[in-house]
Amino acid sequence: MCGIFGIVSNESVAPKIPLGLLGLQHRGEQGAGVAISDGFELYEHRDTGLITEVFNEKNREEIFKRLPGRLGIGHTLYSTVGKGGEEKQPRTFQPLVGEFHGQPFALAHNGNLIRLDGLRREAEAKGYKFQSEVSDTEVIVALLATSPEKDFLEALRKVLPRLEGAFALTIVFRDKVIGVRDRYGIRPLCLGRDATSFILASEESALNTLKASLVREVQPGELIVLGRHGRENSFIWAENPQLRICIFEFIYFARPDSRLAGQRVNSYRENAGWGVATEHPVKAHMVCSVPDSGEIYNYSVAQVLKIPVRKAILRSRYFTTRAFMAARDVDRGALVRQKLFILREVVHGKKVVITEDSIVRGDTSPEVVAMLREAGAVEVHELVGSAPLRWPCFLGIDLATRVELAAAGLTEEEVGRKVVHADSLGYLSFEGMIKASGLPRESFCLGCFIGPEGYPIEPPSEILNS
Repeated sequence: MCGIFGIVSNESVAPKIPLGLLGLQHRGEQGAGVAISDGFELYEHRDTGLITEVFNEKNREEIFKRLPGRLGIGHTLYSTVGKGGEEKQPRTFQPLVGEFHGQPFALAHNGNLIRLDGLRREAEAKGYKFQSEVSDTEVIVALLATSPEKDFLEALRKVLPRLEGAFALTIVFRDKVIGVRDRYGIRPLCLGRDATSFILASEESALNTLKASLVREVQPGELIVLGRHGRENSFIWAENPQLRICIFEFIYFARPDSRLAGQRVNSYRENAGWGVATEHPVKAHMVCSVPDSGEIYNYSVAQVLKIPVRKAILRSRYFTTRAFMAARDVDRGALVRQKLFILREVVHGKKVVITEDSIVRGDTSPEVVAMLREAGAVEVHELVGSAPLRWPCFLGIDLATRVELAAAGLTEEEVGRKVVHADSLGYLSFEGMIKASGLPRESFCLGCFIGPEGYPIEPPSEILNS
């Protein structure tokens, strides 16, 4: 899961791209980069860390001076499928740069590609030298760089059908910015504009940060071309495209003010809170969310249970890392203790309901439950705004194996008793999860919840057996 961005403007885009990426920071925290074109040359800047670190107050003006141009792309990094930032990076920080018949281009990718060995060998046989042994994004760059086609757009049209997996792309080549979405629209991409610019972004939240307006979402299997005069071309490149967007975007990843498949993310979370509280009524004195992703769910839960929302679990404003997205060698339980604190006088002697968006590895919930008990809560009940995750993801979320998932092989009651150690645990039912989305079941990738029949793409055999 990453954030991608593209822009064509009638003024310098160097200050605009980091601002747009700030609206996508929640999609990736490990690194960020930009590639900007003046129509002939590409200028780049990328580094580890948050947007505010890569473009900090001390260096950003100097960096902007080195990035002339009125069109460009950007990327925020979240490493996926078991590859930690240290293993996968730094040489593959995006946007990645390649050459097409001597002309530079840059590409940013959100998603994950599979079954790449043959494509990698093909590019190597044509003379391409890979910098990374694990970057799926570099395979796209290699195929474009070694394409015999003379026209870049035609080369891209020939490459796209050969890619398996999830991908949303932004590409800058000479005086064009191109946006692409895979045939199933697994990862989001939208088109926006303001008075001076046309913009491509993973989410509407980036447009909101720039005070731009949403024009529309890019369709599954669509390719769109932006030039100096705005939108120049768009067409469906894929055969038989159909929407199968990742439902976990609604549950956790996307920002609440974004719209996906025409539905506001905030609406899913409100509906899911209502649903899980209706399915699992519990008697308690208060409901409080686990910051920050558990918020929004809690308000509907409180309405259904007819108990107040209390701010009992607070997050340090100086701690920005999302524990779920931390590198694999990080103790996520320790992160929870570092970033959250409990208001003892609010929970002492009380029965408390906590709300969470999901339980994935079971790193966060047990720590929060333990902290509440240490603060004197007499009962702790947890309500979860999604169904249990029991299968891995190979399409852009770092859930590489079944064994790491808290609910794999366990009943819901066993997760509550053996993993979370709560007095009760209520998951939103699978049917309730679909209902909360406002979309038909057929619109989603649901593999991580129901297994092989839920993936739009046949999963690698090693994933299912992990």
